Amino acid sequence: MSNRKWLLENADVPIRYNLVHEQSLVEGLLSNEEVSAWLQRLAGRVAARDLSNIHGSHDYRYENIMKKCFILGLNAAIPQFDSSARFFIDFLSRHITETYGEVLTFGKMYAYRDYETILACCLPFFGYCDEPAVRYVVDKRLQILYNFTKQKRYDVCRPCLDYAGVPPEWRAHIIDPDLYSDGNIALPSIHDYILLAGAYRCLGREDKAKAETVAEWLFGQGYEGVYPRFYYYAPHDPSYKAKAVNAKVDLSGNNLFACFILSHFEAARSSDWFAGLMTVCGTYKTPEGRFVFPKQMIAEKKDGEHMNVGEAKRDKLYAEIISTYWMERILSNCQEVSYD
Repeated sequence: MSNRKWLLENADVPIRYNLVHEQSLVEGLLSNEEVSAWLQRLAGRVAARDLSNIHGSHDYRYENIMKKCFILGLNAAIPQFDSSARFFIDFLSRHITETYGEVLTFGKMYAYRDYETILACCLPFFGYCDEPAVRYVVDKRLQILYNFTKQKRYDVCRPCLDYAGVPPEWRAHIIDPDLYSDGNIALPSIHDYILLAGAYRCLGREDKAKAETVAEWLFGQGYEGVYPRFYYYAPHDPSYKAKAVNAKVDLSGNNLFACFILSHFEAARSSDWFAGLMTVCGTYKTPEGRFVFPKQMIAEKKDGEHMNVGEAKRDKLYAEIISTYWMERILSNCQEVSYD
């Protein structure tokens, strides 16, 4: 029996819906306790017209709510989800028309990063790639990231500059101001890879090649030496001397979600990193051909990793179902052909 068939026979509705997307399963999907809880979190933000707390690790943050809704299988074709998602798409449509002054501040950087890249990053996966505001962010980030990553540059810090007031331990890790001079950060983040992975099927041949260049940068020889935290300096912002804005994509652990996202890119699938991770995953393969990963690889905890897909955690098959499901999703990306 194939793993897909086994999952369709043993998993709860969210996993079955993610695998086949049959309309007959939507009612059961929405009735799932976990789906209902996260959808209510999203609807609560919309009811309060809450556009704060976009980025962060807490469960009440927008990015984690949307990431979890994507994992659970909610999408634009489901009215109960679409009605909430529209609130953020409408905001994005207004936001991208805003203009900012010449002075570089953290506020300007966050306006682009939080309210464009992070706000939009999951939307293509939900089926909103054709929304003009979403496509605007996709095209904008793709060009910015491509222009940087095509240089194959990894010397991204400028320790020779004088950053008055910056802690001495940070001075060697301040990012070159040229990489964010207009407020748009040229260094790729995990949010950028989520955005481009979700939009990949919507891209033409030329843009797919650019996305592959952005992915290739992660696997270049110099990437390992890039400092884990990206620090940015805004010389005209009196409120901060320096601030950590985002981290590099961590390729050191056995992160299944990052693996799933990056597996949308041929550059990742053909990398030594991917081959090594698949070898590690293979050590947890059962005699029946399914998978049972350690708890830390399929974690589901408050304000942390969320890898569950609507399964009852007390089910004796829980670890096997979740592990096998994520491997099925990753391996299915390896089998897909490019869409021109």
